[in-house]
Amino acid sequence: MIVTFFDWVGHHAAEIIALSALFFTAYQAIIQRRHNILSVKPHITTFTHRNKTKTAGQLQLQLMNNGLGPAFIDSFQVYLAGERCEANAAVNSVLGDLSKNSSITTLGDDYAMRPDEVRNLLVVTFPIASDEQFDTVEQELNKLDLEVHYSSAYGEKFVYDSRITPSQ
Repeated sequence: MIVTFFDWVGHHAAEIIALSALFFTAYQAIIQRRHNILSVKPHITTFTHRNKTKTAGQLQLQLMNNGLGPAFIDSFQVYLAGERCEANAAVNSVLGDLSKNSSITTLGDDYAMRPDEVRNLLVVTFPIASDEQFDTVEQELNKLDLEVHYSSAYGEKFVYDSRITPSQ
């Protein structure tokens, strides 16, 4: 007797339905995990804020997590002319006397930066007579680079490196 495909399906319908349910449940679990990972993905970036009064100018270099989840800082490193250096020494080197009116923050290797958190990494206040002075100070600060290695709550690793433009 020849068993047709339809006869075989009819005899094994329960098993086929059970395997299909198992497959779709596993597929749904994979999709849900991907969604969960994306829903807590951090994104670190920097922002420069200029503030000017009649006699003084202030530049703030801010680090922000504008992602959806916390950023767990694994390492935080400042570079001057491509060389690793300590943050205070680097700022003193590029700003000279202007560094006397500055505030520097470095993040520890175990810092957790919450979503929407903004940290002032460097605040420099200086006497100002023209907008060109802002540009000059900002050009000097551009000699500094920042590299932050961080991870998500799921352990995914990310790097913010000011030496790399977003198009790279």
